[in-house]
Amino acid sequence: MKNLAILFVLFLLLSAQAIFAQDTNTVYYSLFMEQSVQFGTVDTRIDSGSFKEGESFIIPSAVLPSSPVDFSKYQQLYDALVGGKFEIDYGALNKDILLKIFIRNLDPNSDMYKPKGRDSDTLFAYFEMRLWELPDSNFVPEDVDYFLNPGKKVRLCLPKTAAFNNFLNLVGISPNDSLAFGYFEKDDWDSTGIRTINKPDSICFEGIHLSKIGGGRGNILFSTTGVEIEDLGIIPNEYQLNQNYPNPFNPSTKILYKLKKAGNVKLQVYDILGNLVENLVNDYQNPGTYEVTFDADHLTSGMYFYKIEVNNFTQIKKMILLK
Repeated sequence: MKNLAILFVLFLLLSAQAIFAQDTNTVYYSLFMEQSVQFGTVDTRIDSGSFKEGESFIIPSAVLPSSPVDFSKYQQLYDALVGGKFEIDYGALNKDILLKIFIRNLDPNSDMYKPKGRDSDTLFAYFEMRLWELPDSNFVPEDVDYFLNPGKKVRLCLPKTAAFNNFLNLVGISPNDSLAFGYFEKDDWDSTGIRTINKPDSICFEGIHLSKIGGGRGNILFSTTGVEIEDLGIIPNEYQLNQNYPNPFNPSTKILYKLKKAGNVKLQVYDILGNLVENLVNDYQNPGTYEVTFDADHLTSGMYFYKIEVNNFTQIKKMILLK
């Protein structure tokens, strides 16, 4: 009877493992670099492997080939990405996928990226992700965003190594500049569904779909307003809107706010007559501490008000622009 009970317990454990295994989808990935040539484009595969949902892969160090096509000139660019951790949430997929990640938009005449977007933004990273679904191998068109299951995210964290900072200097971005990731949609950058997590030792994105993703200065997401958003990675215990700093300011100032719960956030600037002059934030955001840089170069001197609305919390503060 005792042996029968042991066998029954083993059967339950094995059954649970089998169910768990079936419920965990696999990402089969390949990492490529691609550059333009006279007759089109060529690529070279850097790495390949697989990982399960909830797990990750690390961009490995590599010596880029110099023939038959020369990729070695992009060594500094690639080294800036080494150590990057790519992961997909458990439960994000409905089946196994084949994922091809291309480091693209490489300038054939230099060792950096081509400027991209309507404002020719300088980039420190650019990835395009092409998917096939397994096992039926149905091709997912490159320009079609591949959405993860609701509430699930894909993340990439790049460590701020010496190689990363060296590449920033190479492309004219200061390590002290605020950085941001964005989706590249319809010839420009889009912040919908993606957020940047900027920490002292890493720069990360968290997105809801796989497609074209680039990183640059903070205004990559708001090329017409010069606004940048940074998540400082701290979950507060209250809602809070801080006084902008510096104040008075010319022409830009920073506004820090805290969210204790997720919600639809509106952060807007009004003139002294109550006219809306800038939408700084209008997006769903997770709990955390956020900092927004407001560029008022296009406005005249005077007093302005900024207002935050999230869930049932509303607060207004004033600031002074002196030119």
